[in-house]
This record gives sequence, structure tokens and C-alpha cells, in this order.
Amino acid sequence: MEAVEFGTFANNGMIEIPVEYRGDYSTDIRVILIKNKSRQDVKEPDIKERIAAAQRLIGIASKETMTLEEIRNARLARQRLIYKKQ
Repeated sequence: MEAVEFGTFANNGMIEIPVEYRGDYSTDIRVILIKNKSRQDVKEPDIKERIAAAQRLIGIASKETMTLEEIRNARLARQRLIYKKQ
């Protein structure tokens, strides 16, 4: 199955196929409707979570060298902390 995704609005029950897809998708198509979440439904991460994520990225991008085993152990330690919080 070949698929494309695009955003659009329904108008009186009609959904217009964008011009660039009309040649390939003019007959015998399957439509799956997915309602977009409104901005109110999207949960913004806590500022502390954002800072922690930025600090992790800084550590990854730093010039300190770590072995794969050290990276794996650090990741597993973070996962354990996350699961304890839940």
C-alpha cells in the first residue's frame, strides 16, 4: 500500500485532494480521518523537564569521551529514575 499524508479542511463533507496527488490518487482510494488535536490538548512539558533535557544534550555534545558501556549504564540509570517517579 502506498500512502501520503496532508492536512486539509472538510467543506460540506468534501475533502479536496491536493493538486500534486490528483494524478496518482484520482480513483480507488482509502480515506482515514484523524482529528487534529487542538493546541489546548497538547501538554506542554514542565520547564524543569526541558532544562533536564537540555543538560543531557549538553553532556552528549561535550568533548568528554565515554565508552558505549558507560553510555548504556547512564541511560539505564535515568530510566530507573523516571520509573520511580511514576
